Amino acid sequence: MNKIDLEIGQTILLELEDECLLGKVSHVASDQSFIRLSDVRDTSTKKNYGVQTYYNSEIRNIQVASTDSRTTLQSSSPSDSGVVKSKQLTLDNLNSTLEQINNYVFIHQTDAKYHDTIRFLKKQHHFGIAMECIEHGRHSKSSSLLTIATLDSIYIFDIKWMNITNELRELLVSDRYRRVLYNGRLIGDTLRHKFGVPLGKCFDVMVAHIAISKNAGRVVDDTVSLQQCVQSYLNLPDKFFNTTIDFNVRPLNDAAKRESGKNAVFLLPLQDLFIHEIMLEPFYKSCISYTQSLSNNPDFINSLADLRNKGPEAIEAIQPSKLGIDVELINVTECEQSIE
Repeated sequence: MNKIDLEIGQTILLELEDECLLGKVSHVASDQSFIRLSDVRDTSTKKNYGVQTYYNSEIRNIQVASTDSRTTLQSSSPSDSGVVKSKQLTLDNLNSTLEQINNYVFIHQTDAKYHDTIRFLKKQHHFGIAMECIEHGRHSKSSSLLTIATLDSIYIFDIKWMNITNELRELLVSDRYRRVLYNGRLIGDTLRHKFGVPLGKCFDVMVAHIAISKNAGRVVDDTVSLQQCVQSYLNLPDKFFNTTIDFNVRPLNDAAKRESGKNAVFLLPLQDLFIHEIMLEPFYKSCISYTQSLSNNPDFINSLADLRNKGPEAIEAIQPSKLGIDVELINVTECEQSIE
C-alpha cells in the first residue's frame, strides 16, 4: 500500500493486481495492514460488491478521488516520462466518465440507430476520435473500431463490418468539426490508404505532450502510449485500462466495447488540460493581471490621473504576456523521430 493518509468517508480509487475499484473508506487498521470500503464497485464492469476488506499485500496503489469541483494542478516527479503537470479528476467528473463509458452506443450497421447517431454527431463541433487495430497504419491486417466521443456520449462504429460511410467520412474530413486524437500519423495513414479518407484538421494529444515536455526541458519518452498519458496527466491507476483486449474477435464482448470507449473518452479532457492549463497558463495569468490592474487600485480617480499625467509609463506597468510553449519545437522532423 502506498503511503497515504486515509480518512473515514473518503472516496478512493483502489488498484489491485487485476482490477480497479472505487469505494468509500469505512475503516483503516491502526497498523495500516488493511482497509475496509463500502459501496465498492468495479470501474470497468460497474459491478457493485458492497462492503469489502482489502489487505496491504494485495493493494498495488491507492488514490483519493478529489471532491473539490475546482481543478488542482500538481507538479510531476522526474520519473513521470516528461509529464509536466497533472490534475486529479474530481469525483463528479470520474463518476460521469464511468457512466459515459458504460453507456456507449455500439453500431455495426446502417440502421435507425446509426442514422440517429449521425444526426446527433452532425450537430456537434468538438469530439475525440480513436481507432483500434491500426498499430501498423496502412499495413495493419484489419482495422476494427472507430470510436467518437463527445463531451457526454460515446459512439463505437464497427468498421470491420460496415466500413466507413459517407456520413462518417464528412465527420472525419470537414473543417467545421474540431477533432482530437492521439498519434494522428497512424490514424491518418490508415484512413487514407485503407478507406480513401483524407483526415481533416486535428489536435494531436501526443504532439502536444512532446512539445510540452521538450519545452519544460524533460526527456521525452518516445514510446509513451495514450493510456500512459491518461494515467500520468489525469492521475488514474495503471489497472484502469486493460491492454490485453483483442479487438479483432467477433462478436465483440462488452469489455472490448468499454475499452474502446476508454481510448476516446479522455481525449477532450486532455486537450482542455494541455491548452488551457499548461500552454496558455502564462497568458491567462497576464490577462488576470491586466483585468485586476484597475480594480486593485484603491482610488479610481488616481488611476485616471496616472494615465493622464504619466501617459505611456502607466500603460507600460502592465507586463506583456508570454505563451508557455515554443511552437518551433513542433517541427516535422522532431515529431517523426519521437513517434517512430
